[in-house]
Amino acid sequence: MTTATMPPETGRTEAVGKKPRTPLVRKLRRVLSAVPLVLLMIWTFLPFLVTLSVSFKTRVETFSNLSLIPEDPTLNAYNEVITDPNFTSAFINSVIVGIGTTIVTIVISLPAAYAFARFNFRGRHLLLLFTLLPRLVPSIGVLVPIYRLAVSAGLLDKRITLIFVYAGTLAPLAVWLMVGFFQGIPREIEEAAAVDGASLFQRIRYIVMPLAAPALITIGVLAFREAWNEFTLVLVLTTTPDTRTLPFALFKLGQSEGISNFPAEAAFAILTVLPFILVYSRVERYVVAGLTSGGGK
Repeated sequence: MTTATMPPETGRTEAVGKKPRTPLVRKLRRVLSAVPLVLLMIWTFLPFLVTLSVSFKTRVETFSNLSLIPEDPTLNAYNEVITDPNFTSAFINSVIVGIGTTIVTIVISLPAAYAFARFNFRGRHLLLLFTLLPRLVPSIGVLVPIYRLAVSAGLLDKRITLIFVYAGTLAPLAVWLMVGFFQGIPREIEEAAAVDGASLFQRIRYIVMPLAAPALITIGVLAFREAWNEFTLVLVLTTTPDTRTLPFALFKLGQSEGISNFPAEAAFAILTVLPFILVYSRVERYVVAGLTSGGGK
């Protein structure tokens, strides 16, 4: 009686019908996958580099030298902008309006998002969907109603008006993002705190808000950027330089002279963008975490 012998184990399973990828194929795939990223970087950074280059040139060199490297770099444009009282006033207004918009947006959207995420009431999903409807309306479509409301309330040409208008336009998006983040926080943590006697306010203050820090930072950055860069509402709701922000001051700089002062305009733009870039570089990882967590729910 013979016993069938089994072939020895090889320790690995060979793929059937698959050809191993050669180093050339793998390298080609990496190169092709990097092409969109390189194009995106060029599309993003080239205008910024051109603006930075122009800011170090003179008016004559702006038209005579089209290369990115200035022949005789100068800081005259930056000195001209910094010593301009309109820039100082607009910068202070932008900081006040940006910080105010951030605080008001978080104060409004935080309790609303918590209610949508934690309380079960009839029609909450439909109501949450309706909160995004104001974001679908172009800002130019609501300029006349907002202007008439500001005039009727005696709030025209005031920074507080800009703060609440900006917060109102961003609150729907803030609520939507924070609802997704709050839903990712386990209910058991709050239930344990409630058993220990913590009130609703204490649970939100000492449990939910620390855990939701990435979402709050994300909303803060978005709100600050909205207030920092917005131009149309400033044009409609302000009438004096005492309340106008940086985008309007940059617009007036380009309109104040017969011949455009491109180096000064470029330096103004760089000085406008630079503070936001510095702030964003410090909180970028929190913003990414907040967007991915809130958008994935």
